[in-house]
Amino acid sequence: MSEFPLGPVQICAWADVVDDHNPLHLDPAYAATTRFGVPIVHGSLLFALACDTLQTSGSTGAVTLRFRAPVPVGSTVSITVDGPDLRLRCGDGEPVEAHVEPEATP
Repeated sequence: MSEFPLGPVQICAWADVVDDHNPLHLDPAYAATTRFGVPIVHGSLLFALACDTLQTSGSTGAVTLRFRAPVPVGSTVSITVDGPDLRLRCGDGEPVEAHVEPEATP
């Protein structure tokens, strides 16, 4: 299992990398006016962490990602490789936020 603390510093750095400075990710005052109520982690960052964890485990294949709920900035995300599956969890024992499955490559 790999754990990634995703606080404001990490989110600001990722925003610079992908040039996505949407206030939904960076501005608590703005995020408070949205249906989420708090800043949320970029989906692209979660996808990148999932792909890196999968590759580090030695697995190969295409990756698909389905978001089930937003991940609030300040969360720690754990990623577990279980055979061909990768599971992302937000916090300790909270519901799965996303599920990634490598697909066989031709």
